[in-house]
This record gives sequence, structure tokens and C-alpha cells, in this order.
Amino acid sequence: MQIPDGIEKLLPANVVEKAYDDLASSPAREVSKIAVDLVKTGRLFLAPFQLAAAFQDRFERAVERIRTRVPEDRRREAPAEIAGPSLRQMQYLEDKNPLWQMFEELLTCTVDSEAVSKVHPSFAQLISQLSRDEAVILFLLRAREFKVIDKLSLNRRENRFENRSVESSELPNAELWQPEQISLYYSHLDSLSLVEWPVEKQDPIMSGGVQTGVRRHSTMRLTEFGRMFVAVCIPEEGFRGT
Repeated sequence: MQIPDGIEKLLPANVVEKAYDDLASSPAREVSKIAVDLVKTGRLFLAPFQLAAAFQDRFERAVERIRTRVPEDRRREAPAEIAGPSLRQMQYLEDKNPLWQMFEELLTCTVDSEAVSKVHPSFAQLISQLSRDEAVILFLLRAREFKVIDKLSLNRRENRFENRSVESSELPNAELWQPEQISLYYSHLDSLSLVEWPVEKQDPIMSGGVQTGVRRHSTMRLTEFGRMFVAVCIPEEGFRGT
């Protein structure tokens, strides 16, 4: 049995050397089979660049996880337009970063013949635009919606509502690094067509028979496209190390 040519382009040199050493050892047959299977999975991504040493270690671990999740008879070559951008972005991320884990989920689906039909070519670019907190918001929205009740006072002179105050909120502020940026996160996720936050009900606030404000009932939730994105790119069990 021989290790496929080109292994050094995808895996660290010490892994290559160990694989060849294992071929000569007594339990070589079983160990080398795993090594070859690992290489076969890694080569599906056809990385068009030489992986940096630090990234090789992280990528090797990711390939091992993917190899155990996707049976060999279902593995297919990853589309270059998805694998290339994903791997380029992953070079700059630690493997505990939620965005790395989203890229890993995406790559797992791209090499799985039973899951690749759910993958949209834009998913890699969308992940690259997200912050850590936005990834957490998307994960939490998969299981539930966030209901908010706020009120605004009516400036009759300028005929506009102002002075927003929140009466109740299910927004996950405690789970975010920068909860004060929640409005910015929503605006960004909305611009990516991943999340919507419609006002579903408005009640006028009256005083002395005159409207002085309005109470709004709204819900933040995933869009249909957002649900597709989350189903492919967010680990079902959540993010490691967060």
C-alpha cells in the first residue's frame, strides 16, 4: 500500500513521515488505512495554495473530524468556489472560533453527496462577513425567536415617535461579547437577508383621550434563507469552546 502522492500539500510533514513509518510497523495495515482515508478526505478540498504550518495543524484536525462524519461512499469533491474561499478565510482563524466551526460545517456538507444540495455558493462569503456575536445570535435563533416589547413617545410638534424604551426583551444580551451592539448586529444580519425583526402589533398609548405614544410588539427571527444557512453552517450541538 502506498500513501497517495501530494499528501504534503495538505497535511503537515510530521504526519506524512509518521504515515510512512507506520507502513513498516507491525500494526501498519490498520494505521495506514486510517492515514490514507484521512488524506483522501483532505484532498477533496483541493486547496489551491500551500498551507501554512500553523494552519496545517488545525486543518488536519478538521479533516479528521470531517472524515469521521462523512462515510467514504458519500464523499465527493468539494466545489472550488466554496472550498477555496472557505480555506483562505480559515487560515486566519483559531479552530475554537465560531466562524472556523461554521466553515468546517460548510466544508463537511460540500463533500457529502447527501448534504451538498443544501449548500448555496454564497454561504462561504456570508460566514466571512460575520462577527462572533452574530454567529451566536444565528445559533440561538435556530431554536427560538426573540420577542421584544418597547414603547415610543409621540412628539406632536414634529409629528414623529422618539425616546424608545424597552419594556421586555428576550434578546440574548447575556450571551454576547458586546451586547450594546445588538442593533448593529441586527442591521448587518438583515442586510445579509439572514434575520428579520418585524413589528407585529402596535398599541396606541393614550392619556386624557390623546395619543401620547405607541407600544410595539416585535419578534426577531430567521428568514427562510437564514434557516437554510443556519441548517448548513451552524453546528447542531453549538460552538466548541464558547
